Amino acid sequence: MDQVSTAARPRRREYSAEFKKAVLEQCSQPGASRAAVAMGHGINPNVVHRWRREERQRLMLMDLQKGGSAFVPLQLQLTPDVAPDPGQVKHASPHADESSGAQGIRIEIQRMGGAVTVTWPQQCASECSAWLREWLR
Repeated sequence: MDQVSTAARPRRREYSAEFKKAVLEQCSQPGASRAAVAMGHGINPNVVHRWRREERQRLMLMDLQKGGSAFVPLQLQLTPDVAPDPGQVKHASPHADESSGAQGIRIEIQRMGGAVTVTWPQQCASECSAWLREWLR
């Protein structure tokens, strides 16, 4: 049996650009929790995450229009508790450090999006061994 509802569908909330900017500014403060800021304004945290993503895209488009590039530098720090999939290790071998001429340990990790290279000084071989052993568990 079909039921027909006479209640109007609720409209989505609309927020001013100034309000969005104020919320995003609060979220960017050191130690600020995006979820807490959102909930403090009576907004679902997913909405604030979407606003942040849209703002990043807007800034990237503005940069591209000004003749910038789409390159975004990425800094990676691999730690024993956050490491890539062990099945993706390509090789681990000593190599010459180009800057000092000293021997070092180099590990290349192949992923679908590219490769990550981890370099350890030769004198820290035991730490590299411990990290690799923990990572391969």
